[in-house]
Amino acid sequence: MVSALPVTISQFSSDPNLLNLELWDKQAEILEEFWAGNYAIAVWALGRRSGKTLMSAIVATYAACMLADEYKKCLRPGERFYIVSIANTIDQAKIALQGVKDLINGSPILKRLIVRETTDTLELSNGAVFKALPASSRSGRGMACPLLIFDELAHALDSEAGNAAGSSLYQALSPSVAQFGNLGKILLLSSPWIQSGIFWDLYKQAASGNFAHMQVVQAPTWEVNPTISAEFLEQEKSRDPELFSIEYGANFSQSLSGFVGSDLVDAAVNYDRGSLPPLKKFIGSYYLSLDPAKGNRDAYTACIVHYDESRLVVDKFHQFTPSWGESKKAQVNIAEVEGWIHEQHNLYEFKEVVLDQYNSAATIQRLSNNVKIRELTWTAPSKTEAFSKLRELFNAGNIELYPHPKANQQIKNLTVTYRSTGQWSVSGGTGAAVDDYPAALAGAVLIAAEKSKFDWDDVVVLGQRRISADIDW
Repeated sequence: MVSALPVTISQFSSDPNLLNLELWDKQAEILEEFWAGNYAIAVWALGRRSGKTLMSAIVATYAACMLADEYKKCLRPGERFYIVSIANTIDQAKIALQGVKDLINGSPILKRLIVRETTDTLELSNGAVFKALPASSRSGRGMACPLLIFDELAHALDSEAGNAAGSSLYQALSPSVAQFGNLGKILLLSSPWIQSGIFWDLYKQAASGNFAHMQVVQAPTWEVNPTISAEFLEQEKSRDPELFSIEYGANFSQSLSGFVGSDLVDAAVNYDRGSLPPLKKFIGSYYLSLDPAKGNRDAYTACIVHYDESRLVVDKFHQFTPSWGESKKAQVNIAEVEGWIHEQHNLYEFKEVVLDQYNSAATIQRLSNNVKIRELTWTAPSKTEAFSKLRELFNAGNIELYPHPKANQQIKNLTVTYRSTGQWSVSGGTGAAVDDYPAALAGAVLIAAEKSKFDWDDVVVLGQRRISADIDW
């Protein structure tokens, strides 16, 4: 345990020559407890807009600047130490790192320490290196890390391990702090999500009170952030009370579960093929579904399917590349989308093309003379029906995918929210727009089921046993 530092983290934050920040009372309380308590592990379950990224940046900067000499006692001569921020994507990790960069560059004293700055690192002359890593990376192994910061760990997913990504990453990197003894710290912060996964497990351990080395904080947005208005919170609550309780109330959900098991998705993948060209025997019986982008964070995706007897075959996934506008606000060229639809129709002779209703009326009108195309109105009932049919296909083993890491991972990540009314809804599962491919697939499944010559009840037969009636929704 290190002796008392010359300034507390609150003083470090407020000093005009250091960070020059005015912390909210609850933020200061959390940060002071973290350092004064000499905790090895901290688990912060905080509501959205609580300033989690800023708080983690303050912790990182304070550790690197105030404890550098203590850390060096645990290193070989000339060896550097790493303050690592791990997030669900490299872009999110870079946002966390950017918070540190902004704090140090804005400090009259600390900015003099900067030696080198890249997109994913910041090196200081005192031997500290700040580094950003995505959740899909294992490159943190072997680093000397006195401080690991896991950002939004409750939502940690990657293409290798799905919902196990958070656990595997934590297990891989947590030993990095061991060489620093009592100085080594791990900070896990996130808005809560479901009652499973590494963040939930560590939260339960810390909240039990049985582990003196663990700090636990659970605080809703309004308790941490006094600037957020009651009107805003009430508006968010009125949209979806249960989701509000999770995202802003900082409560772990009992009403969420995975849409379909990862093992069923893996079992559906035919690893002996890629996307399929049009097959002569199925020409005229293919279906195309498109899911338009609904904002800059969304992707414009398409999916082509056909039935081979009772089996739904996914022939091709496609994503349109934004081609006009500023880089951060680039949009998909609708003319290119329409040209692609014509091109594919000439190859597959689609039985029907379906478009999500979002901003599609003009495209439908322009293509209707040459392609049988219609608008799909995504309502709560139609979306439930589409995803119900998709789920039944997976449960019955009557769907064939191909190795498309992004699409298949998005399917694995889908989360079902069960309402007290008995209704349920499907989302990307991580609070981000990550259901673009599944949405296109669900649209294709819905229209193909409607038009198929096979009775849907016959499609969902496993052996001789009907399973559709056995699924508990």
